[in-house]
Amino acid sequence: MSRTGAKHEAEDLVADVFIRAMQALDRYEDRGLPFVAFLFRIARNAAIDRTRRTRPDMSIDELVNHPESGQNVEADAARSIEREVLFNAMSKLKPDYREVLLLRFVEGYGAADVGRMTGRSEGAVRTLQHRAIDRLRKELDRMGELSLFERVSGEDAAE
Repeated sequence: MSRTGAKHEAEDLVADVFIRAMQALDRYEDRGLPFVAFLFRIARNAAIDRTRRTRPDMSIDELVNHPESGQNVEADAARSIEREVLFNAMSKLKPDYREVLLLRFVEGYGAADVGRMTGRSEGAVRTLQHRAIDRLRKELDRMGELSLFERVSGEDAAE
């Protein structure tokens, strides 16, 4: 969902990736990389293709009227709005920055794993990650949402 913005879009993307992976399986060559790197490239390309074709529709009204949890509508709406702000800020980042942030912090891969998946060294991933975080901080500041970055990252703007 972090790449698409909506659950149904994520499900469609997973189905598309599965079909593409099945079609490309006969072209897979073991080059010393984990098989997941092959699947990641297919998923990455499918996500890029889908993004080029459509932009996800995210409506605040829809988020408030259909919260993820029926227990605390206000808190769910606030989290949904924060997600939308982050999604908008992330969409303005370079694709390489967005990819590293998603793999590291949303999907939970280590820098070495991200490096293997993307064909970069661990050091290059860490450098890219640092630049991406700095750019995200600047984008949220430009949007007047730097406090969101501070809440998410636990960092103080004065740092």
